[in-house]
Amino acid sequence: MKKFLNIFNKVLDVVYPNHVKCVFCGEETSETSVYDCCKKCWHELPFIKSSCPRCGGPILEGSSGVCLDCKRNNYDFDQAKSVFIYEGKVLSAVHRYKYNACLNFSTPFAQFMAEIYASWNICPDYITAVPMFKDKEKERGYNQAKCLATELSKMFNLPYIDFCVKVTDNPSQTNFSFAERSKNVLNAYKFNREHKKLIKNKTVLLIDDVFTTGATSSEVSRVLKNAGASAVYVLTFAHTIRKNLKV
Repeated sequence: MKKFLNIFNKVLDVVYPNHVKCVFCGEETSETSVYDCCKKCWHELPFIKSSCPRCGGPILEGSSGVCLDCKRNNYDFDQAKSVFIYEGKVLSAVHRYKYNACLNFSTPFAQFMAEIYASWNICPDYITAVPMFKDKEKERGYNQAKCLATELSKMFNLPYIDFCVKVTDNPSQTNFSFAERSKNVLNAYKFNREHKKLIKNKTVLLIDDVFTTGATSSEVSRVLKNAGASAVYVLTFAHTIRKNLKV
Protein backbone atom coordinates (compact mmCIF):
# COMPACT_ATOMS: atom_id res chain seq x y z
CA MET A 1 0.00 0.00 0.00
CA LYS A 2 2.75 2.48 0.96
CA LYS A 3 4.68 1.70 -2.23
CA PHE A 4 1.54 2.35 -4.26
CA LEU A 5 0.95 5.67 -2.44
CA ASN A 6 4.52 6.79 -3.14
CA ILE A 7 4.05 6.13 -6.86
CA PHE A 8 0.57 7.67 -6.82
CA ASN A 9 1.81 10.86 -5.16
CA LYS A 10 4.70 11.18 -7.61
CA VAL A 11 2.12 11.11 -10.39
CA LEU A 12 0.07 13.73 -8.53
CA ASP A 13 3.13 15.95 -8.21
CA VAL A 14 3.45 15.92 -11.99
CA VAL A 15 -0.23 16.37 -12.79
CA TYR A 16 -1.08 18.69 -9.88
CA PRO A 17 2.23 20.10 -8.63
CA ASN A 18 2.29 22.05 -5.37
CA HIS A 19 1.68 25.80 -5.61
CA VAL A 20 -0.04 25.42 -9.01
CA LYS A 21 -3.47 23.89 -8.30
CA CYS A 22 -5.84 25.18 -5.61
CA VAL A 23 -6.40 22.48 -2.99
CA PHE A 24 -10.04 23.48 -2.68
CA CYS A 25 -11.19 23.72 -6.31
CA GLY A 26 -8.33 22.42 -8.47
CA GLU A 27 -8.06 25.63 -10.49
CA GLU A 28 -4.66 27.15 -11.19
CA THR A 29 -3.39 29.57 -8.57
CA SER A 30 -1.59 32.83 -9.22
CA GLU A 31 1.81 33.93 -7.96
CA THR A 32 0.10 36.00 -5.26
CA SER A 33 -1.97 33.07 -3.96
CA VAL A 34 -1.10 31.70 -0.52
CA TYR A 35 -1.26 28.19 0.91
CA ASP A 36 -2.16 26.68 -2.48
CA CYS A 37 -5.52 28.45 -2.36
CA CYS A 38 -6.88 30.54 -5.23
CA LYS A 39 -8.26 34.01 -4.57
CA LYS A 40 -11.84 32.97 -5.36
CA CYS A 41 -11.81 30.14 -2.81
CA TRP A 42 -10.04 32.31 -0.23
CA HIS A 43 -13.00 34.68 -0.19
CA GLU A 44 -15.50 31.80 -0.08
CA LEU A 45 -13.87 29.64 2.61
CA PRO A 46 -15.79 29.32 5.92
CA PHE A 47 -13.16 30.77 8.25
CA ILE A 48 -14.15 30.70 11.92
CA LYS A 49 -14.30 34.43 12.66
CA SER A 50 -15.67 34.27 16.19
CA SER A 51 -14.99 31.19 18.29
CA CYS A 52 -15.89 29.62 21.61
CA PRO A 53 -13.01 30.27 24.04
CA ARG A 54 -13.13 26.63 25.19
CA CYS A 55 -13.64 24.35 22.17
CA GLY A 56 -12.87 26.77 19.34
CA GLY A 57 -16.19 26.16 17.61
CA PRO A 58 -17.94 28.96 15.70
CA ILE A 59 -20.23 31.24 17.70
CA LEU A 60 -22.17 34.37 16.79
CA GLU A 61 -20.03 37.47 16.64
CA GLY A 62 -20.48 39.49 19.78
CA SER A 63 -21.40 36.45 21.87
CA SER A 64 -19.72 36.08 25.24
CA GLY A 65 -18.86 33.00 27.25
CA VAL A 66 -18.60 29.40 26.10
CA CYS A 67 -20.89 27.69 23.60
CA LEU A 68 -23.82 25.44 24.51
CA ASP A 69 -21.76 22.29 23.83
CA CYS A 70 -19.11 23.39 26.33
CA LYS A 71 -21.77 24.12 28.93
CA ARG A 72 -23.08 20.56 28.57
CA ASN A 73 -19.83 18.64 28.12
CA ASN A 74 -16.73 18.27 30.25
CA TYR A 75 -13.58 18.19 28.13
CA ASP A 76 -10.19 17.00 29.35
CA PHE A 77 -8.21 19.33 27.09
CA ASP A 78 -7.49 22.87 28.23
CA GLN A 79 -8.50 24.66 25.06
CA ALA A 80 -9.11 23.91 21.38
CA LYS A 81 -8.96 25.99 18.22
CA SER A 82 -9.81 25.37 14.56
CA VAL A 83 -9.34 27.24 11.30
CA PHE A 84 -12.53 26.49 9.39
CA ILE A 85 -16.11 25.38 9.75
CA TYR A 86 -16.32 21.83 8.38
CA GLU A 87 -18.57 22.46 5.40
CA GLY A 88 -18.55 23.16 1.67
CA LYS A 89 -15.14 23.28 0.00
CA VAL A 90 -13.34 22.60 3.27
CA LEU A 91 -15.30 19.40 3.84
CA SER A 92 -14.62 18.26 0.26
CA ALA A 93 -10.90 19.02 0.53
CA VAL A 94 -10.59 17.14 3.82
CA HIS A 95 -12.35 14.12 2.32
CA ARG A 96 -9.90 14.08 -0.60
CA TYR A 97 -7.01 14.46 1.82
CA LYS A 98 -8.17 11.59 4.03
CA TYR A 99 -9.58 9.12 1.56
CA ASN A 100 -7.95 9.90 -1.81
CA ALA A 101 -4.34 10.05 -0.61
CA CYS A 102 -3.91 13.74 -1.47
CA LEU A 103 -0.88 14.01 0.79
CA ASN A 104 0.27 17.18 -0.96
CA PHE A 105 -2.54 18.87 0.98
CA SER A 106 -0.61 18.39 4.24
CA THR A 107 1.59 21.46 3.82
CA PRO A 108 -1.09 24.02 2.85
CA PHE A 109 -3.49 22.67 5.50
CA ALA A 110 -0.74 22.97 8.11
CA GLN A 111 0.05 26.50 6.92
CA PHE A 112 -3.54 27.55 7.60
CA MET A 113 -3.28 25.92 11.04
CA ALA A 114 0.04 27.66 11.68
CA GLU A 115 -1.71 31.02 11.45
CA ILE A 116 -3.90 30.04 14.40
CA TYR A 117 -1.00 28.63 16.36
CA ALA A 118 1.14 31.73 15.81
CA SER A 119 -1.55 33.97 17.33
CA TRP A 120 -2.26 31.59 20.22
CA ASN A 121 -0.70 32.45 23.56
CA ILE A 122 0.57 28.97 24.37
CA CYS A 123 4.06 27.47 24.66
CA PRO A 124 3.87 23.69 24.13
CA ASP A 125 6.88 21.51 24.81
CA TYR A 126 5.80 18.80 22.37
CA ILE A 127 3.44 18.23 19.49
CA THR A 128 1.58 14.97 18.87
CA ALA A 129 -1.34 13.66 16.81
CA VAL A 130 -4.49 11.67 17.46
CA PRO A 131 -3.34 8.13 16.56
CA MET A 132 -5.10 5.72 14.23
CA PHE A 133 -5.65 2.02 14.88
CA LYS A 134 -2.58 0.31 13.37
CA ASP A 135 -4.51 -1.85 10.88
CA LYS A 136 -6.47 1.15 9.59
CA GLU A 137 -3.32 3.22 9.25
CA LYS A 138 -1.61 0.37 7.42
CA GLU A 139 -4.59 0.04 5.07
CA ARG A 140 -4.74 3.79 4.37
CA GLY A 141 -0.97 4.12 4.24
CA TYR A 142 -0.77 7.19 6.44
CA ASN A 143 -2.32 9.00 9.40
CA GLN A 144 -3.58 12.36 8.13
CA ALA A 145 -3.42 13.93 11.61
CA LYS A 146 0.22 12.88 12.00
CA CYS A 147 1.05 14.34 8.58
CA LEU A 148 -0.33 17.70 9.74
CA ALA A 149 1.47 17.47 13.08
CA THR A 150 4.84 16.70 11.52
CA GLU A 151 4.45 19.65 9.14
CA LEU A 152 3.69 21.96 12.07
CA SER A 153 6.57 20.42 14.01
CA LYS A 154 8.97 21.53 11.27
CA MET A 155 7.40 24.97 10.95
CA PHE A 156 7.70 25.80 14.65
CA ASN A 157 10.64 23.61 15.62
CA LEU A 158 8.51 21.65 18.09
CA PRO A 159 9.56 18.07 18.87
CA TYR A 160 7.02 15.58 17.50
CA ILE A 161 6.42 12.46 19.61
CA ASP A 162 3.93 9.61 19.24
CA PHE A 163 2.80 9.75 22.86
CA CYS A 164 -0.26 7.54 22.40
CA VAL A 165 -1.36 4.48 20.45
CA LYS A 166 -4.88 3.43 19.55
CA VAL A 167 -5.56 -0.05 20.87
CA THR A 168 -9.23 -0.43 19.95
CA ASP A 169 -10.77 -0.31 16.50
CA ASN A 170 -14.00 1.26 17.70
CA PRO A 171 -17.00 1.46 15.33
CA SER A 172 -17.87 4.51 13.25
CA GLN A 173 -19.07 7.46 15.31
CA THR A 174 -21.13 9.15 12.60
CA ASN A 175 -24.09 10.99 14.13
CA PHE A 176 -23.09 9.97 17.67
CA SER A 177 -23.64 12.49 20.45
CA PHE A 178 -20.76 13.57 22.67
CA ALA A 179 -21.85 11.12 25.36
CA GLU A 180 -22.07 8.26 22.86
CA ARG A 181 -18.71 9.13 21.33
CA SER A 182 -17.12 9.40 24.75
CA LYS A 183 -18.33 5.91 25.61
CA ASN A 184 -17.19 4.64 22.20
CA VAL A 185 -13.61 5.92 22.60
CA LEU A 186 -13.21 5.24 26.32
CA ASN A 187 -9.94 3.35 26.84
CA ALA A 188 -9.39 3.20 23.06
CA TYR A 189 -6.03 4.95 23.51
CA LYS A 190 -3.03 4.09 25.66
CA PHE A 191 0.07 6.02 26.54
CA ASN A 192 3.38 4.87 25.12
CA ARG A 193 5.25 4.26 28.36
CA GLU A 194 8.69 4.68 26.81
CA HIS A 195 7.95 8.42 26.84
CA LYS A 196 6.88 8.53 30.49
CA LYS A 197 9.84 10.67 31.60
CA LEU A 198 9.41 13.13 28.76
CA ILE A 199 5.81 14.11 29.38
CA LYS A 200 5.90 14.81 33.12
CA ASN A 201 4.74 18.39 33.80
CA LYS A 202 4.92 19.24 30.09
CA THR A 203 2.47 21.05 27.79
CA VAL A 204 1.35 19.13 24.71
CA LEU A 205 -0.21 20.38 21.47
CA LEU A 206 -2.55 17.70 20.09
CA ILE A 207 -3.33 17.76 16.36
CA ASP A 208 -6.28 16.31 14.44
CA ASP A 209 -7.91 17.11 11.12
CA VAL A 210 -11.51 17.65 12.27
CA PHE A 211 -13.09 18.48 15.63
CA THR A 212 -16.56 16.88 15.69
CA THR A 213 -17.86 16.57 19.24
CA GLY A 214 -14.47 16.75 20.93
CA ALA A 215 -14.84 13.29 22.47
CA THR A 216 -11.75 11.86 20.76
CA SER A 217 -9.55 14.85 21.56
CA SER A 218 -10.83 14.80 25.12
CA GLU A 219 -10.08 11.10 25.57
CA VAL A 220 -6.55 11.42 24.19
CA SER A 221 -6.05 14.47 26.42
CA ARG A 222 -7.20 12.46 29.42
CA VAL A 223 -4.64 9.77 28.64
CA LEU A 224 -1.89 12.36 28.23
CA LYS A 225 -2.74 14.07 31.52
CA ASN A 226 -2.96 10.77 33.38
CA ALA A 227 0.56 10.08 32.09
CA GLY A 228 1.80 13.36 33.56
CA ALA A 229 1.11 16.18 31.08
CA SER A 230 0.31 19.46 32.80
CA ALA A 231 -1.76 20.85 29.93
CA VAL A 232 -3.09 19.74 26.54
CA TYR A 233 -4.20 22.08 23.76
CA VAL A 234 -5.97 20.90 20.62
CA LEU A 235 -5.55 22.35 17.14
CA THR A 236 -7.60 21.10 14.18
CA PHE A 237 -8.04 22.17 10.58
CA ALA A 238 -11.84 22.22 10.75
CA HIS A 239 -14.65 22.18 13.30
CA THR A 240 -18.04 20.56 12.73
CA ILE A 241 -21.25 22.45 13.42
CA ARG A 242 -23.28 19.92 15.34
CA LYS A 243 -26.74 21.01 14.16
CA ASN A 244 -27.20 17.63 12.43
CA LEU A 245 -25.97 15.54 15.35
CA LYS A 246 -27.96 14.23 18.29
CA VAL A 247 -27.65 16.20 21.52
